[in-house]
Amino acid sequence: MSTTLLRVLAQRRPASILTQEAPRPEELESVLRAAAGAKYDDRPTGWRVVVSSSRSAPLLAAAMAGLTAVPNLTGPVPRLKGKKIRVLAAYRGSLQWASQGGAAVAVIFRHHPELPESKKDQRGAVFAARGVLEAALYAQGWATVWSHREPYGPELVREFYGLDEHEEVLGWLFVGRAASNSIPARAINLPPRELDISYI
Repeated sequence: MSTTLLRVLAQRRPASILTQEAPRPEELESVLRAAAGAKYDDRPTGWRVVVSSSRSAPLLAAAMAGLTAVPNLTGPVPRLKGKKIRVLAAYRGSLQWASQGGAAVAVIFRHHPELPESKKDQRGAVFAARGVLEAALYAQGWATVWSHREPYGPELVREFYGLDEHEEVLGWLFVGRAASNSIPARAINLPPRELDISYI
């Protein structure tokens, strides 16, 4: 195994704030296809991705809040009551969430009932692919934030992503550059994290 790859993985550090810079589509696609792996048999791929940009973040936020259109917040907001207040609050929170980084990669799991593995096992394999994807993006110089968020309007989110009855969004991987004030000191100067390893 390449020691360079191991060194890159060992230097990972979390970033709580991402800049609005995003990978070019061709760069992102090369990382995504690498994470999907080689086609060594005829098994269907258990996941797909839908990438949204900061420009389409308001549309994603509206769907997450249960709205069929992006609300107009530029003018005076009329007095609201009850559910309307909750929906508007849900939109504002979702907009802040959906605007992280430069790209939001929705990881969509697809269950294949014809396969011998259970739905739980198939979903677990896709969760494992998420780790590979995060590592590949980090190796290319990008920072990521993984998030799972329950939508206020689940049916609108399903429509937004064009999901069928066998699909579900496992979560969102936000991609951008790590903001300079959001990461610890250079990892090369830090000791390795303690890890208990034993052999039987």
